[in-house]
Amino acid sequence: MEVTGIILGTYATNCYIVQGEKKHECILIDPADNADYLISYLEDKELVPMGIILTHEHYDHILAVPALQEKYSYLKVYCHTMAVSNELYEYDMGVRYPTVKAFKNIEFLEDSQVLELAGIKFVVMHTPGHSPGSIVLKTEDALFTGDTLFKESIGRTDFKGGNTVEIISSLKKIIKLPIKNAKIFTGHGEVSNLEWERKYNPYLTRLI
Repeated sequence: MEVTGIILGTYATNCYIVQGEKKHECILIDPADNADYLISYLEDKELVPMGIILTHEHYDHILAVPALQEKYSYLKVYCHTMAVSNELYEYDMGVRYPTVKAFKNIEFLEDSQVLELAGIKFVVMHTPGHSPGSIVLKTEDALFTGDTLFKESIGRTDFKGGNTVEIISSLKKIIKLPIKNAKIFTGHGEVSNLEWERKYNPYLTRLI
């Protein structure tokens, strides 16, 4: 699995372009913004997007979706069922942003579901707390944690739909995963790994 991170938008969101054995196919995780740039990048690299996965519903992770689906009309969007209940299509966190029009071709995900795209298998972990629809995507050697877990930090719970009790429960699920040194691809900031976070993330060390 090859992962390319691109920082997009006002809030410096990490969008991940994930490739499996079929190098011309890819998956887009959290296409946050700057759709024209993303499309140009894909065309330049001769990559065909096979799906869009959203780690959660906040606008700073989804703004490029409508333009991507307009360009690639076959593209499905994958997100957790609870994402829609928290204003998946229009959520401003107190800031005025353009309305994100309703996405097309959505497939809803559930906890423990296995999703296979572009030859890559993801196990879906429902990890509410930062938002009701937050998920972590687990592969054999990586975790895509969205805004649930960052390098030496965790997601905020003071936005609409956030819940401190739930994020603690979600973090405990991540800590207990039977994998040692999985890379952690976060929604913002640096890439980390699970063993480092278990040792040095002050929010996780309290839970171990």
